[in-house]
Amino acid sequence: MRRTFIGTLCALGVTALSTSGSAFAQQRPDFSGIWLLTRSAGGGRGDVRLPETEWSTEKLPFTAKGRETFLANKPGKGPRMVAPVNGNDPIGGANPPGLYRALIYARNFEFVQSPMKLVQLFEWGRIFREIYADGRPVPDDIPDGPYWYGYSVGQWEGDTLVVETVALENRAWLDEWGTPISNQARVQERWRKTASDRLELRITVTDPVMYVKPWTSMPIVFGLQKKAN
Repeated sequence: MRRTFIGTLCALGVTALSTSGSAFAQQRPDFSGIWLLTRSAGGGRGDVRLPETEWSTEKLPFTAKGRETFLANKPGKGPRMVAPVNGNDPIGGANPPGLYRALIYARNFEFVQSPMKLVQLFEWGRIFREIYADGRPVPDDIPDGPYWYGYSVGQWEGDTLVVETVALENRAWLDEWGTPISNQARVQERWRKTASDRLELRITVTDPVMYVKPWTSMPIVFGLQKKAN
């Protein structure tokens, strides 16, 4: 009887350790901290490897409407830059930069993470953005939208945070160079830690008004500036 009891305790101990190890292995990565783009962005005449947008080394699959809108946007930076007095940058009208322009710009942002929500606090404009991670679906209709920073729902796929953002304001540019979106745009973000101090982002833009097919960005890498307290 005593041997059986001890054997049972040992078996329970092994199971507990195994379960604990499994749970540890499945822990979500912690994105908390202050992050900064690891390359220069948004300045000068741009990088020759980036022909049309700061997000991609490839030319964009514009619709006719998309190309028309792109050419009508007159940015003050990038390969199509004009003097600000001749431009039509939306921030010139005291508008916020918008979500994706803030992400691709070389200014700090902070991730604040909880089990049900992640929040990004942007230094540029002192604006925050919420990513709901409580299991809710992406709504089909958002009566109060659109928003300059969209409406975002996230879920975890292993170590990757997958975010779907809708209800984006079509006056916002995706970057400093005038890359357009419409109110029908749906953007998927895939956030992944590639090292303890490196965070990688890829976006996929689906917007039938501006683009004939979805397009995916190159990897955008952020470096950790300061860990969360």
